[in-house]
Amino acid sequence: MHIIRQFGVNWFTTVMGIGIVAALTYTSPIHLPLQHAVGEVLFICVNVVFVISLLMWLLRWLLTPDAAIEDFRHPGRALFYGALAMGMNVVGNDYFLIGTHMMQKHTAIVISFAIWLAGVAASLFSVIVVPYLLFTEHKVERDETVASWLIPLVPPIVAAATGTNLIPYAGGPGAQFTMTAGILALFGMTFFLYLMASALVYSRLVFHRRLNGQEAPTLWIEIGPIGMTMGTFSGIALNAPHVFGTAAGPLRDLGGVVAIAMWGVGVWWILMSALYTFLHLSPKGEGLPFHLGWWSYVFPMGAFTNGTYALHKLVGHPFFAVAGLVQLGILWLCFVIVMARTIHGVAAGHLIQWRPHHETRSPLKARRA
Repeated sequence: MHIIRQFGVNWFTTVMGIGIVAALTYTSPIHLPLQHAVGEVLFICVNVVFVISLLMWLLRWLLTPDAAIEDFRHPGRALFYGALAMGMNVVGNDYFLIGTHMMQKHTAIVISFAIWLAGVAASLFSVIVVPYLLFTEHKVERDETVASWLIPLVPPIVAAATGTNLIPYAGGPGAQFTMTAGILALFGMTFFLYLMASALVYSRLVFHRRLNGQEAPTLWIEIGPIGMTMGTFSGIALNAPHVFGTAAGPLRDLGGVVAIAMWGVGVWWILMSALYTFLHLSPKGEGLPFHLGWWSYVFPMGAFTNGTYALHKLVGHPFFAVAGLVQLGILWLCFVIVMARTIHGVAAGHLIQWRPHHETRSPLKARRA
């Protein structure tokens, strides 16, 4: 019961990270030894982690609803309902990219669609409810602005980018047009919120104290929506050209231009985020204490790599294939470090307090100790 009570939706960041590494490894544009085998193993792992996380989250609502409701009153914990939504979208996309090669294709696509639709519903919940609470209930100061505020805003664009793969399987022309229009609406919902939130983050970086070691990993979150924007524009041009009729050619050109421009923005944020990370690893910094926020080093970089893959498919230039491979290497380095630290944190009881000597004691026993 103690473990269930403390299990938060921030644990779905592990689902996001494992899932996107699985997909990117499996679909690398440059062939790698064992890439399919590794991708399939990670696909199985992300399904296990997703089911366990979902079960723990549901049990928390059923057995300790007071703790679950309390999350919405906390401006930090409420943000991670976006991780729940994005975790769903990532797993659904994995069923399309990897699951179709491990089971009957029709079954995998049906599962992918079902999880994607659930992810869209969760995304809309996140992007509406959490900002509303921030506007009306939560108390925050300007110098407390962090890129974590993007977490509840990003899910619709993740749903948009992953949904483009499913457009050809949506049914007839009418259904495909409706799905494409919905995806563009999801993209617009996040993109302009992203611009506004990023302006707040930039303003904080300029006018207020620098991010401390605890907050530094959050800066990487800025990279995620950029990659998903690239994925959305490229994906629509690749998977739904027939929906736009005679405008298909110009749409493809526009998709390439927008994606390349966003790629440049993403490189800037990667360099800036990396400099902040190295700052805190240097004598001038405060160190980087480990917490689940370290998964910000994984999923956003994975989202940007996903956008680079999509851009390579769209324009066909080998530069983006090589760039995607370099980014995949960086992603795997981050993934191995963060996964190892997460497993160690769970085993040691730092992330989930499961060992007897970590159990909550009564005030009387605590005083006696």
